[in-house]
Amino acid sequence: MAIITLTTDFGTRDGYVGAVKGVLARNTDATVVDIAHDVPRGDVAHAAWVVATSTREFPYGSIHVVVVDPGVGGARRGVIVNAEQQWYVGPDNGVFTYAYDAHAAVWSIETRAFRGRHVSPTFHGRDVFAHAAAALARGVDPAGAGPQVRLSSLLPWGMRSAGEGRIVHVDHYGNLISDLPAAEAGSAVTIVGRTLAIQHTYEDVGAGQLLAYVGSVGTIEIAVRDGRADGAIEAPRGTLVRPAGPGPYR
Repeated sequence: MAIITLTTDFGTRDGYVGAVKGVLARNTDATVVDIAHDVPRGDVAHAAWVVATSTREFPYGSIHVVVVDPGVGGARRGVIVNAEQQWYVGPDNGVFTYAYDAHAAVWSIETRAFRGRHVSPTFHGRDVFAHAAAALARGVDPAGAGPQVRLSSLLPWGMRSAGEGRIVHVDHYGNLISDLPAAEAGSAVTIVGRTLAIQHTYEDVGAGQLLAYVGSVGTIEIAVRDGRADGAIEAPRGTLVRPAGPGPYR
């Protein structure tokens, strides 16, 4: 049985998530899994990181619907992306930046077979993306959705250069998560003029101290033990993180 996941900024106090699930229930018997519905409103970059780091844990062939879409009804197109043996459905607005790779295939969603009979210009999650996901779950060839295209939107800081990373996500705990892989980090990193040796875990430093460590997805993170790094240093998303010590990290 197919798996369809949902990631949105809808929250749960209104009926928006329920409406999307209703379309899915009406059009497929797939198992529906909620990843997150409290993505900050319109925060495409937050959604991109959540989707990329969570969907890798799902079985190959799972279908991931992402509806964080401040440009709904505008010029941005809806797309189906096949990358790393996973399917992604949503707007071409940067939400698939981290899931996308050089071997990914992308189709524009244009045909009736992958859209609802009536499409509201302000609710593509229900009227386009849910229908497209249901079609994929039924085994419909994505080539029937529309022409193959390339993703046209990336996040503001673009693609990462080798040997340096950027802060790309701030999690619930205030940890600053970068896209610098541990393999490129060496034994220390610099961020906003500070040099931090890479530790193994929070207990390697004293309470209230800043530290760098390898996070659960294999990239460098910055934290404060028993505190919040986003309140300790001014390092918004896009801030550079660079190797500063001999490597590799061990």
